Amino acid sequence: MTSKERVILALNKKPVDRVPWIEGIVGDGIASKICEETINVDWSVAPDGTPIKSGAELAEEQKKVNRVFGKDNINFNAFAPIFAYRMKKLDDSPVVVGDGMIRTEENFEKIFKLPPIDDPIFIKNAREFISQKENYCAIATIRLGIGATLLSMGFEGFSYALVDNPDLIKKVHNGYAEWTEKLIPILEDLGFDVIWAFDDVAFNSGPIFSPDFYKKEILPVEKKVTEKINIPLIIHSDGNMSPLLDLWIQLKPNAIHPIQPDVMDIYEVREKLPENIGIVGNIDMDLLVHGMPKEVEDLVKERMERLKPTGNYLISSSNSLTDDMKPDNVKAMILAIKKYGKYEE
Repeated sequence: MTSKERVILALNKKPVDRVPWIEGIVGDGIASKICEETINVDWSVAPDGTPIKSGAELAEEQKKVNRVFGKDNINFNAFAPIFAYRMKKLDDSPVVVGDGMIRTEENFEKIFKLPPIDDPIFIKNAREFISQKENYCAIATIRLGIGATLLSMGFEGFSYALVDNPDLIKKVHNGYAEWTEKLIPILEDLGFDVIWAFDDVAFNSGPIFSPDFYKKEILPVEKKVTEKINIPLIIHSDGNMSPLLDLWIQLKPNAIHPIQPDVMDIYEVREKLPENIGIVGNIDMDLLVHGMPKEVEDLVKERMERLKPTGNYLISSSNSLTDDMKPDNVKAMILAIKKYGKYEE
């Protein structure tokens, strides 16, 4: 069974030979240490939101990692540009926020200019990437709209606008969502296998905004985007998504990611989800940084034993594999996935 087949079948709750392993990002530093050669994916993006490296380079560097790790996916960023002075992580959360440039209607009119969907350089790079993917699952990473809106307005600017100028939020969000809606058929025509939407909308303490705001203003717009998607969809948000879970899954994903382990219980989430929605996650990043290899192996084993029987579980870290993780812990994760991830024939 190929990696592409394994991921797509699992996302559709069909039998596979082993639990697929996918990641959003594997840092170049940790990848180089494990592979014992220089890995240079360079996950940074150009100002227009697209990858800096060529499609062929992106595919080849990720394939080097997959051959050693046994991982099943390679990713191509297809993000709309973010209008922010700088990006940073919040103190008590993995959520990244921007010092947003769009604070007023004047800012919006002057700054909010999105690139053409059919930009020839983007299309060329994406085609190169797909042509070099071999049998791996090629995933296009996008934002549905609210993630980019929060980054471009900044948390403070977004919070003020919730009270003082909600129409500004609608304009920014609608602009991003409409752009992404037009992007979807292009990604599918190019030959991507899966779409993975990264929109962080929660802190560790809970959602950034009320469920009522999400239900009325965000969900209807983003449902229009996801309704256009004809290939498997994974949706992502860090933080505690429990209060939004029932609404969030109305986007009709094949799976949700990552179920942040310090604020959500993956087994409780599994009980609440419809059977046809899978889970991607959630080997604890903090454990991979500070723990011991045996602890990592035990956690992978537990996840496999309890979630593998569902038939639509895909393993991953609880966000990404970062350069500060202990190589021995990542090696333990690799070996444990191989040891415990196989289905009985």
